[in-house]
Amino acid sequence: MLDKRLAKIPEVETAVGKWGRVNSALDPAPIQMFENTINYRPEYAINSEGKRERYKTNSKGEYLLINGTTYNPKDGFRLIPQDSLVKDKRGDYYRQWRPEIQSTDDIWQEIVNVTHMPGITSAPKLQPIEARLVMLSTGMRASMGVKVYGPDLQSIEAAGKEIEMVIKDIPSVVSSSVFYDRAVGAPYLEIKLDRTNMARYGVNIGDLQEILSAAVGGMSLTTTVEGRERFPVRLRYARELRDSPDELGKLLVPTATGTQIPLDELAEIVYTKGAQMIKSENSFLVGYVIFDKQPGKAEVDVVREVDKVLSEKIASGVIKLPQSVSYKFSGNYEQQERASKRLMIIVPLVLIMVLLVLYFQFRTVAASMIHFSGVFVAFSGGFILLWLYGQDWFMNFSLAGTNMRDLFQMHTINLSVAVWVGFIALFGVATDDGVLMGTYIHDVFKAKDPKTKNEIREAVIIAGLKRVRPAAMTTAASLIALLPVLTAQGKGAEIMVPMAIPTFGGMLIQSITMFVVPVLQCWWREWAIKRNNKTENQ
Repeated sequence: MLDKRLAKIPEVETAVGKWGRVNSALDPAPIQMFENTINYRPEYAINSEGKRERYKTNSKGEYLLINGTTYNPKDGFRLIPQDSLVKDKRGDYYRQWRPEIQSTDDIWQEIVNVTHMPGITSAPKLQPIEARLVMLSTGMRASMGVKVYGPDLQSIEAAGKEIEMVIKDIPSVVSSSVFYDRAVGAPYLEIKLDRTNMARYGVNIGDLQEILSAAVGGMSLTTTVEGRERFPVRLRYARELRDSPDELGKLLVPTATGTQIPLDELAEIVYTKGAQMIKSENSFLVGYVIFDKQPGKAEVDVVREVDKVLSEKIASGVIKLPQSVSYKFSGNYEQQERASKRLMIIVPLVLIMVLLVLYFQFRTVAASMIHFSGVFVAFSGGFILLWLYGQDWFMNFSLAGTNMRDLFQMHTINLSVAVWVGFIALFGVATDDGVLMGTYIHDVFKAKDPKTKNEIREAVIIAGLKRVRPAAMTTAASLIALLPVLTAQGKGAEIMVPMAIPTFGGMLIQSITMFVVPVLQCWWREWAIKRNNKTENQ
């Protein structure tokens, strides 16, 4: 049913679902979970090499088809097979998404809408391997959630339902993704033995249990050998004779006298609610309330907001947690916080190492700090570009039919480990232009040995003019090398793009150091001469 609904979405190419789990302790998936792997079509039709393909159009913008007809996207969306279009190097790209679908988040929302069925809950968008890693690391099937600890399943479920209702109303959380994994709710068929009637008919408990085990669960009689494979042969009642309490009650049980009586004379068969899966952590039973963040929100910020709201609701009495019940947040944000603590140590160490390398080159603190100023300039440039990426007006134009914001995948970028790794890479190259300029200025000063203010300025201008082109070429080479990374799509792009943004923005603004370093060098040399003149006059 789910696969059929998903296949009706035009942007979905294939959808394959799986219910259940592997009979292994290594598979963290719960038994009641449906897992659907969905492949969506590329936004534009591509060839076998993964590159966009152009197709022939007429003056009206209509695509020419092989059968002689035309297709105009303005008349309504219709998915045309690629082999029905006519290839043309001067033609237009064929967009396979509907006009209202602008990103993969829109496709995901369509998936959420069509899979909204009674008894089935939504889940956060995760990749297959990512979902397993998240479940193995946190125990939950989501990247963030609340773990509710308690002494029994009933109190955990009561607290979990209250927390679920509160989290759904938080703006930064996708309300459809909030769900408490019900600890009690799975239907169990219980057979309550009537010992009085069993004694009246002379039926032993052990004999009755053995009959039920063989008739309902089945009994392995032998093993069939088919080549290298072996399959057990199990004998049990047909499904239609054991799939309901009424049919199961007709199961005949032999008595001590040899007569056979139905099972419902010896036992009461009822449905009861029980635990789907009993989970425990740190000697406490635990339940999970999972949720997902709104696009553009940082995981750490969302968790802090949810924690603040829950604390306020508990303090005001809106949420009344049962006795001995507690909760804590879990998910990928924990890894983010651990990484942030490490980065608070690593980033200063990187800056100190860069400063030491400059000091070993120039042998003076003043010269080292002058060239180190390029790091601060580049640092600001990285944050400027991160801010621009979140502005809707930035690069919001089309070139050759391609929107620049779509090409560079511009959206709000939150500070993450990948972004800080990009800044660390930036710190290593941010001083290139300054060192290139400053080294030659030092050489010119050694050769000319200026004594006056005018001679100093003349020497700085001569050195600067001869190093403008090499410095510009160094920066341009770095920027051009990062363009393929900024426009990357597909697997790994979600890590590479945030890593490249601060480096690109920093190198773009860092070109200012071609002017900053000579000015600071000139000021420093003039100050040194002025100080020497005062010393000589005294």
